[in-house]
Amino acid sequence: MQLGSKISNLEYLSCRYSRWIHATRISLAFLITFILIRYFKLDGASYALITMLIVMGPQPYWGNVSSRAVQRTGGTIIGALSGLIGLYLEIYSFPLMLLWSAVLMFIAGYLTLGKRPYMALLIGATLAVVSCAPPNDMESAITRSIYVLAGSLLAMVFTSIYPQRAYTDLRIKFSQSLEKLDSLYTAYFSPQTLKRPDLEDQLKNELDAVVKLRSFIAPASNESHLKPEVFESLQTLHRNLLATMNLMIEAYWTSRESHLLIESEPALHDLHRLIPQALESLQNKLCMGIADNQISSELRQKSRDLNELVLKSIDGKLIETPFYAYVWLSLEMLRQLTELNDQLHAALYQHGHKHLFKKVPGNV
Repeated sequence: MQLGSKISNLEYLSCRYSRWIHATRISLAFLITFILIRYFKLDGASYALITMLIVMGPQPYWGNVSSRAVQRTGGTIIGALSGLIGLYLEIYSFPLMLLWSAVLMFIAGYLTLGKRPYMALLIGATLAVVSCAPPNDMESAITRSIYVLAGSLLAMVFTSIYPQRAYTDLRIKFSQSLEKLDSLYTAYFSPQTLKRPDLEDQLKNELDAVVKLRSFIAPASNESHLKPEVFESLQTLHRNLLATMNLMIEAYWTSRESHLLIESEPALHDLHRLIPQALESLQNKLCMGIADNQISSELRQKSRDLNELVLKSIDGKLIETPFYAYVWLSLEMLRQLTELNDQLHAALYQHGHKHLFKKVPGNV
């Protein structure tokens, strides 16, 4: 996988209609499996259908499927063996069989809230299917075990056909969020804006969207072989960027006097150009395959210039507190944009940074 490759129009469509694609995949998988069961007249094969739906349902991304394939297969095998043991115990003592089943289900229930929930889920589901076979009918129990295992394998097969990539969807949604930040920044800080815009709901919605991106981290890490810590650091910077802009808005519009003072300071004028330019550069880096890293140098230089020029301009003057707050927050936003750009560039385009990867980048 080329981590910084340009995202195609087909991948954009796949991201936009991901739920439709996932639902269609499940529907087709069900129909194909059902037709095969009817064609070959496989009695009791409904267990394969049920297991397939349990496995495929909550897992749209290949990063989830590939990482938990062993869990699913292992859970099916353990559950089947446990069910067979339970049926064997029933020959000698039904209460002993009940005790065995209760202990296994307790363990499965406990593990569903741990790091391997799908293995635990399939242990319980397979145990339930197998142990409900007629007493002393080991052949029926073995057949059910095979069907449950087949359902798990079929789920992996169907999911592997043009799989949905969490890594790609994360890049797209990250870029869309930065585009939204760009439009909000322009709406609030444009010199042509004479009155504070009423866009608080959009800011809140954007924060919610940033938080939701966390669900992509685990599968995206498995697909790209980048360490989860890389994505977590990027998300933290992303969230902090939005928080900083919120504080800048308050400082900028807190009073008419501070607003006019900020607008009259020449050292702050170039921010209206540079910050949207940086946000656009980040979008290009994420989705367009543009590896240009020049914006980091411009941001660092602007931070130095802003720090020096503003200190000179306010020397000996009585300045309101919101002005100082806006200046400091502007410097902080420039720093966050620089760090976000550098981290993205290293992760997407500089595969020599082996410490960012689970494996050697050449194996990605």
